[in-house]
Amino acid sequence: MWQRLRPAGVETRNRNWLHPDYFECLSRHQVAHVLNSWEAMPPVGEQMVLSGSRTNPDLVAARFLLKPGRKYEQAVRAFEPYERIKEENPEARAAGRELIAEGRKAGPKRKTLIFVNNRLEGNALQTIGAMIDGVEG
Repeated sequence: MWQRLRPAGVETRNRNWLHPDYFECLSRHQVAHVLNSWEAMPPVGEQMVLSGSRTNPDLVAARFLLKPGRKYEQAVRAFEPYERIKEENPEARAAGRELIAEGRKAGPKRKTLIFVNNRLEGNALQTIGAMIDGVEG
């Protein structure tokens, strides 16, 4: 029998996979669904409310890469040279804050991993700062 030594996650960039069978399969194997903000995906906040989307109680991961609907090449042109926020994404920030708050509330056993790309708003460090600053507690 295969034994996993480290936590694992799956990131899909195809919204068609976001259904109960997918979440159940990941849950059965304690693999995290990696929430992600990508061109063809629903926003992270929408993925968070899908029944069963938290497939591993000990690991939640999110990647805030692009605003849904925006092509990668468009984001590169719009945000280079990544020195400052050029377009706030309140929906992504709210989802990030909620994930951070959930992780804190869940306690030390739960790992919450959040990745933010410069192409989300223009400067990942400032976006992360805004997410953290908005967390209560």
